[in-house]
Amino acid sequence: MRTKDDVQALLSRVLSRISAPQAQVEYDFSASLTTRFAEGAITQNRSGEEESLRVIVSFGTRQGSSIINSMDDASLERVAERAQTIALAAPQDPEFVPPLGPQSYPVAQPRFDPKVAQATPAALADHVAGIVKRAKAQGFVPSGLMSASSGVSALATTLGLFGYDQHSKLSLSTTMHGAHGSGYAAGASWRAEDIAPEEIAGRAAATAHAAQNPRALEPGDYTVILEPLAVAELLLFTAMSLGAREGEEGSTVFAGTLGTEFFSSRFTLTTEIDDPRLPAPPFSDDGLPSRRIVWVEDGVVRRLHHTRYWAHVKNESPDPSLFPLCIGGDDRSVEDLVGSCHRGLLVKRLWYIRYVDRKELLLTGMTRDGLFLIENGVVTGPVKNLRFNESPVTLFKNIVGLSRPEYVNGSMRVPAVMSEGFTFSSVTESV
Repeated sequence: MRTKDDVQALLSRVLSRISAPQAQVEYDFSASLTTRFAEGAITQNRSGEEESLRVIVSFGTRQGSSIINSMDDASLERVAERAQTIALAAPQDPEFVPPLGPQSYPVAQPRFDPKVAQATPAALADHVAGIVKRAKAQGFVPSGLMSASSGVSALATTLGLFGYDQHSKLSLSTTMHGAHGSGYAAGASWRAEDIAPEEIAGRAAATAHAAQNPRALEPGDYTVILEPLAVAELLLFTAMSLGAREGEEGSTVFAGTLGTEFFSSRFTLTTEIDDPRLPAPPFSDDGLPSRRIVWVEDGVVRRLHHTRYWAHVKNESPDPSLFPLCIGGDDRSVEDLVGSCHRGLLVKRLWYIRYVDRKELLLTGMTRDGLFLIENGVVTGPVKNLRFNESPVTLFKNIVGLSRPEYVNGSMRVPAVMSEGFTFSSVTESV
């Protein structure tokens, strides 16, 4: 892995070879190690390193780009020449925005753990062996994935911008398969110490044990308690609809909502950058400094995401990345939410989510790895998986309870959500 000084020198060498008035050079390095297991045995080990460099040049509003994965002088010369040749042959881009000049980046929280970067296949295999042993002792068949990755992202422009970010991620997910039900658990963090394989395996096994022999339940509208993993899966689709341009052009559910109370007053959605467990990169892909942003506050839509082009059109400030995304919660556990529910469904996980109506943000998908009936504040047993046809907007409008937020996928901090009137359209035989 190249040092910050090495990367800056490399990008300067590329920029020195460019005659175009404006240019941006982007550097990426990644090293990854992945162990996949199924049927109680390791089925795949993969490891490797990848280094790439992208050159984007512009002559006026004509733009061209080229990518290489070799960093010798001859390759740097060729990629600079090729990008310029493409730019000169390109049509005028009416939405062109020039590269950024020097930026003031926030003091970044640490995002790189040498322990993750130094992980070995043997270490990952030991963790997998522990999960398999636990699963077999309880009569379950385990599968899953454990991955350790690290890398560097950097960019520089002819206008004097330079940004550098070093990062790492350790992730583990496992499913415990029983004869008539399954359980799933996962964890991800930039720090090795945040991932406890035994604890993750224990959660998956506990859900699998409780999920055996589900009974059929009629589809319909239910009060639901979606655990954080299920909430995150729906929040991702919500985030993809937060574009300011798309909202103003009327192509998303957020058209005309700015400044209105569009969600429950319990719902607040922000991008946070200073959580040590969920640190944000110092800059977005185009070099904008990361900052805290309030998208929804107490149910009111406060802001939609502005690209640099749309911000210029609307005389607005551009927005960096949406992530890490955070939903505020209450000082309650999932068990507390269950105890306050007269009748409803506890949803552990959702999958195979697809659009039904993209403009209205209507989605369909299925429950998976544990669906449970709640009666009079008690989980009374597992039920067969159901297909839903619902919008995240409905989920976040009809909130009646929130738990303490949890970290999900290494990119979100969200609570469990208790919401009314969530529509399930049919039973599915998936396990």
